[in-house]
Amino acid sequence: MQVASENLIAANQIINCISIVFFGWMWNKTSKLFDYYHILCVVETLLSVISTSIATLTGNIIAYYIVDTLIFSIVTRNIICGGVKLRAMRYNTEGSRERYDNNSNTANAIGTIIGSSIAMILKLDFIPMLWLATLGGAIDNAFYIAIYLKQTRKLSPKINFKKGDKTT
Repeated sequence: MQVASENLIAANQIINCISIVFFGWMWNKTSKLFDYYHILCVVETLLSVISTSIATLTGNIIAYYIVDTLIFSIVTRNIICGGVKLRAMRYNTEGSRERYDNNSNTANAIGTIIGSSIAMILKLDFIPMLWLATLGGAIDNAFYIAIYLKQTRKLSPKINFKKGDKTT
């Protein structure tokens, strides 16, 4: 199995940092991107399955790494920016946001402990671990979509039609 070179890893970091700057700026300029948040979650899941499938079929980990860098720097970065907006909408007081952030950090740490322990015990090869990570990302995105839909429906203005309107 091939290994990513130091230059490729450095290029990955540079590309991802440029995307942080660019998309952070874009999300601060307009809230219209948030309308596509749930679509971005679906696109990320599909692209992750495709890139993992290519890595599985070809065994070309370097190509996977390059494609994954592009997916992360464009699609995932927008999901992260949208997640910041979503959290700000749901947890709009200092106390509720603080509790959310602390609980989120705790849940992430527990997930990492469990995942790392399973990986140590099962000693899985790279490809099965890649598929598990893809599955985990898909599950994350399903929850993000559910929260997004719940939150946006909660904020949408209710339309009340009167009896006799042509639209009823």
